[in-house]
Amino acid sequence: MVEKKLGILFLVSVILAFLAGFFSSRILPEVPVGSGDNMFNLITESFERYYYYDIDEKEELDAFIESMRATISSYARSNNDPYTRLVSTPLNTTPSDNESFVGIGINLVFEGNNIRITNVIYGSAAHQVLYPNDLIVGIVVDGTEILFEDLVGETEVLSYLQGELGDTKRLMVLSPESISAVYKDITYSEFATPSAYTLDLGESNIAYIKITQFAAEIEGVSLGTARVFSEILKTLEQTTLSGQNKTLILDLRDNPGGSLSALHNQGISGAFPGIVQQLLVRDLDNPAFTMVPKSGKVQTFIGGLSAPKPYDIKVLVNENSASAAEVLAAALNTRGGYELFGEETYGKGVYQNQVRLKDIQGVRYSLAYTEGEWFYDGGKNVANDPLVVATIAQSGVKAIDIPLFVETLSLDMVSYSLTTYQDFLNYRLGLTGIDMLRTDGYFDQKTLDAVIAYNTIHAMGVTNQITYETSKIIFDEYLEDMRDVSLDIQLQELISIIKNS
Repeated sequence: MVEKKLGILFLVSVILAFLAGFFSSRILPEVPVGSGDNMFNLITESFERYYYYDIDEKEELDAFIESMRATISSYARSNNDPYTRLVSTPLNTTPSDNESFVGIGINLVFEGNNIRITNVIYGSAAHQVLYPNDLIVGIVVDGTEILFEDLVGETEVLSYLQGELGDTKRLMVLSPESISAVYKDITYSEFATPSAYTLDLGESNIAYIKITQFAAEIEGVSLGTARVFSEILKTLEQTTLSGQNKTLILDLRDNPGGSLSALHNQGISGAFPGIVQQLLVRDLDNPAFTMVPKSGKVQTFIGGLSAPKPYDIKVLVNENSASAAEVLAAALNTRGGYELFGEETYGKGVYQNQVRLKDIQGVRYSLAYTEGEWFYDGGKNVANDPLVVATIAQSGVKAIDIPLFVETLSLDMVSYSLTTYQDFLNYRLGLTGIDMLRTDGYFDQKTLDAVIAYNTIHAMGVTNQITYETSKIIFDEYLEDMRDVSLDIQLQELISIIKNS
């Protein structure tokens, strides 16, 4: 399932089906056979001339969007390429100077024209208002209910959800067990989505920087990750990293990648140095990494320092560290000699570029396509030669999937959704050893005892079930605990390794 962040990025997959029926060829006049370049126009003109039903502008736009998706998906599928795709981005949700976004603050997937929530961003407008697995089925405009299923397609749905800072939208929301939708008023807010930030670990000799993604600099709009990282690093080098026996923890976990310009400025005059140039020594004979596009011309990328940093760097990665995150991790490891910790990375050995296609009804459609492969350490590709990572297993709340309510759960039920709640109750109630709950989704007596204990702590009216109300409390606590650095077992273990070395 592909998650999407409303206000940043919308990705959906569509199967284009052709329904065949009977018609009499002698009734219709002959039409010329068109070339591939104008086939869509030819088909549309034929429909407008001869089709029994009227084709309006919205239907034509939706058909055009589906034709773009179908074409791109066909090429990608035939080459077993999961990365080439059509990207749609609302034009009114661009990042601000402090790397924040205006919007609702949810991750979602489309189910038909309805919107299924898969996650909610902490501190956003949707926080503690909407919950994972809620279904947005419509919107109220000037007192009139507009059901998404009655609209032409997702483009029209997104047009109703566009908004500016301070705008209030009345959404029609179905919880997983509700029969009728309830109104939820959401006031669009600006919430932080920094591509890089630091946290105070409470350690005098250890500094920390988290990079969530690699964003390009957009003049007058966004600083870009390279510049944000540089400002954070400069401050830390004047404080925590100043002196002897200092260590910087660079956290690349759950970083899906992003813009090459955040890693390296490619020698462009006046462009801000990328993170590779900020952290690694300039060595013409040993590139930090190379990229090879279809032309076969090798592009080399080198560090930018005259001398190594006076402190050590430890890099945290996991299975969701991909693309540009893997490039940086590989370069730091093989050219800087810095160790990697955590779990084996994703293994994405190709890189993408993007071409703008068309703006339609407030949404920009672009082609994200695989442009080539990247290599590290003199010719290794991470897809075939995984990075060497010293394993630190994650546990606790950071190892628990997002709690997703599907139905009310009670004694003797079996449900896949219960497994996550059992994991959470083990963690939250501190259950260990023989007291631990099973995590196979069966609601046994021990699970019931834990549910009663949890519901009693939170003064729930119903104590012997996991209801929708219980699930909301669990999710709120889950989001809160995910932000607590002291509960990040991988990070805390790495801190211990550094202090004991």
